Amino acid sequence: MQPEIATSDFHMHSTASDGGYSPAELVEKCHNVGLTQIALTDHDTVDGVAEAIQQGEKLGIAVVPGIEFSCVYNKKSVHMLGLGVDVNHTSFQEMLRHQRELREKRMNVITQKFAALGINIKPGDVLQEAGSGSIGRPHIAKVLVKYGVVQTVAEAFDSYLAEGKPCYVEKEREMTVKEAIDWTHEVGGLSIVAHPGYYGLNHEIIHWITDWGMDGIEVYHRDHDAHDKTTFEDLCREAEQLTGKVIMRSGGSDFHHETYGRKQEPLGHTRLSNHYANQIMTELSHRNQQA
Repeated sequence: MQPEIATSDFHMHSTASDGGYSPAELVEKCHNVGLTQIALTDHDTVDGVAEAIQQGEKLGIAVVPGIEFSCVYNKKSVHMLGLGVDVNHTSFQEMLRHQRELREKRMNVITQKFAALGINIKPGDVLQEAGSGSIGRPHIAKVLVKYGVVQTVAEAFDSYLAEGKPCYVEKEREMTVKEAIDWTHEVGGLSIVAHPGYYGLNHEIIHWITDWGMDGIEVYHRDHDAHDKTTFEDLCREAEQLTGKVIMRSGGSDFHHETYGRKQEPLGHTRLSNHYANQIMTELSHRNQQA
């Protein structure tokens, strides 16, 4: 179990990717529910970080610059968090621009599949929905809701956009788990596997830590039940015995909007204990001093 005091959340999304609130609005909402340390971890982009940090400084909230990488491992989709990344690193920014180009290309192929079904989606409407953010299937889903094709984003995925559905398109080039770990370390961050309860890759996660240097596990997530949390705490301890180093326990709400997600819940419901959050902050400070 987590220690009692918990005012931290190290996994959330803004309109810079597929969240429902701007970075500034999100930080203000965090302030309103009593959070004091947060990480903005938009999908494959850090474009919202500067705005979030600026708002955090106004409201007295520590904002960790983060990202959630979309990756693949043995053809299975895996998400990797990078916490404390240098958002101004030139090569990092170039890599993210390339990822955005691939997302736009994928979006165009998806809209072509919809056209073949007699559903004409204007690419401009999807781009408008995404704004300056990282384009993803949720933006197409929102356009479908606006067009009246479906009632909800969840229905759009269940009927058209999820893997195996008629308009699903694989990404042309997926980042690998090892690449995500290496990029995170290159830009001074901590690499954490996100919501491992989704994957069934516990043995592989140990390998990512012992052989590739991954720093931690998102033990606490809105979709992890008590058994999951115990399982991943045990996994951290196993990795610590094998490596002789402290493995970071991270966690957060994975908040996008009150009405998004597999399990809808208000911001502030799923939190990370300050004990574990402070371990992460201390390790990031230590790495920055060594850089």
